[in-house]
Parts: sequence; C-alpha cells; structure tokens
Amino acid sequence: MASDYEILGVSPCASREELRAAYRALARRWHPDRFMEGPEREWAGVRMAEINRAYRACLKGSRRARVRVEDDDERLETARRLIDDGQYGNARAVLMQVSTRRAEWNYLFGLMLLHRQEYEKALVYLSVAAHQQPENKKYARMERVARGIRESARPRFGPFSR
Repeated sequence: MASDYEILGVSPCASREELRAAYRALARRWHPDRFMEGPEREWAGVRMAEINRAYRACLKGSRRARVRVEDDDERLETARRLIDDGQYGNARAVLMQVSTRRAEWNYLFGLMLLHRQEYEKALVYLSVAAHQQPENKKYARMERVARGIRESARPRFGPFSR
C-alpha cells in the first residue's frame, strides 16, 4: 500500500505549499466531474477520496512536525540557559530530548562538553555545527577555541621507549 506522500507524489519533507500544489494538480486531474457517467467516474471518485484522505493526513503530519520544531526550539533555549547557569548535566538531559540534530543542537552540545572538559568530544560536535552552517561565525569561532584548548591539553611527549 502506498504511503500518503507517495499518493500525492511528494517527499515526506515537503512543505505545506508543495503539498497543496501536488493536491491541486491531482484534484484537477482526478475530480469525478471531469468524467462522464459510468465506471470511469466512479473510479475517479474513489481515487479522489484517496487523494483527499492522503492530503489531510499529510497536512496533519506537517502540523505535528511544526509543533515538534517549536518544542525543539524551546528545549534548545532551555539548554542554552542551563549551560549559562553551569548546570551541564541538566543541559545534557534537555538536549537529549531534542528530536533534530541541527547546527544549534551540535553547537550547544559541544559547548556543554567543552565546559565538562571533554575536549575531544566537544571538538567533534562543534566541528559538525561549523560544517552545518559555515557562514555562522559563532560556530567557527567556538570550533577554533575548542581546537586550541584540545591542543593545549594534550601531553607534549608520548610514552618513553627504549
């Protein structure tokens, strides 16, 4: 059975505008009023009902995704405040509840690790944030800071050998 997005012919990450455009194109093509009385019209009616159902389901999913993004934004702001207050364990717990790992999430997670003196891990997350948004100077600066801290924290000499 085809998914709702497949029925509409759009990707699951389609915007509301893309969903609407796909729905309208299909509605113009399959609306029962375009067909003469008979089996074709009945089949078009069934097809149109399926398109309507898929469109409503996709819109509902789109709304849910928007709510999830708003929840994630709120959690990121909470994590930022916790990091500023020095509550790194709590910040980590809040960050782990965020559903998408976008640049700001990687930045905050790296910042939290940096404060916890986990320099290697912090550099990984801060590098990912800087890579995800190369135009963001804050991310690039913090990546350089983490790289410098990591370099200064490394032992200068390896183990002695004979």
